[in-house]
Amino acid sequence: MKTNLRTTFLMTVLAGASLLAACGGVSGTYAVEGGGYQIEFQSGGKAVESLGPQKDNCTYTEVSGKSVTLTCAGGPAVVFTIDAKGNLVPPPDSMLSMMGPLKKK
Repeated sequence: MKTNLRTTFLMTVLAGASLLAACGGVSGTYAVEGGGYQIEFQSGGKAVESLGPQKDNCTYTEVSGKSVTLTCAGGPAVVFTIDAKGNLVPPPDSMLSMMGPLKKK
């Protein structure tokens, strides 16, 4: 009985930790190698996209820790995939894909 109770407790703790990790979501600043392009994720679904000195205010939504959709004024929505390392990978058919993944700073 003790083994089953201990196993159940351990599984509950691990499941809770996994859930917290998955709910963490994107936050902070992500940039490509060299820093020419970056996205700063803010609270309330707001973000600032920077390409060199140009900055645009954007909004974002995240889907279960698997993808982030970034929408900026005057442009189409861009869906970034979140890879196993937590990097944001731009869609393969976009010009952003030439820069590579965005890594958290």
